[in-house]
Amino acid sequence: MKIKTPYITLLTGAVLGAVLLVASMLATPKAPASPIAAATPAPASSATAQPSPASPTPAALANVPARANYAGEVNGGGASVAISIHRGQAIAYVCNGSVIEAWLKGTAANGHLTMTGRGHARLSATYRTKRAVGHVIAHGVRYTFSAPAVHKPSGLYRSIAVVRGAKIKAGWIVLPDGSQVGSLEASADAAAPSATPAPMLDVTTGTAQDGNTVLVATPISGVTGSGF
Repeated sequence: MKIKTPYITLLTGAVLGAVLLVASMLATPKAPASPIAAATPAPASSATAQPSPASPTPAALANVPARANYAGEVNGGGASVAISIHRGQAIAYVCNGSVIEAWLKGTAANGHLTMTGRGHARLSATYRTKRAVGHVIAHGVRYTFSAPAVHKPSGLYRSIAVVRGAKIKAGWIVLPDGSQVGSLEASADAAAPSATPAPMLDVTTGTAQDGNTVLVATPISGVTGSGF
């Protein structure tokens, strides 16, 4: 059977269209794949880490003695202070030779002293090999001091005795120049004991004469541990 020319033309056009469509599809590049989104890091905590307290450096601790004695006048005079340190313990005495006096106890650590006593007495200071510097409060009076390290016979002395049923307590501070200041409580067990000037202490014999009573003094020494 004879194929008519119009049908041939249509068939040829259809084939040509199909070829062009395939060629166009082959020529069009594929769209690149979408990149994988990077993981979003978790937000940092808003809390700021607090630095730990700085520890004393070995060089600083090298100048902090484990055992020491200090004694000196307070700044401006009017009283004296003595401190003895023995392996973490501390004993101190502040005295003006009359009514103002106080015994204090506390701790000595890393070059710092924290001490308390009767009547709201307190002492805070730093100490090194040659000197202790700080302040002490006794009978509501605040004194600042810079007390040098001392050696026997300078330093702190204490006497406790019971006379006719009453407890007598005396304390002396012997300064580096040999001078001394001391107070005596005739009724040390009283709720608010009053003090009077102590009799002169003989540092050679370690005794003092209070009327007919001989007071025997014990040195409070951080070096030897006496009195602790």
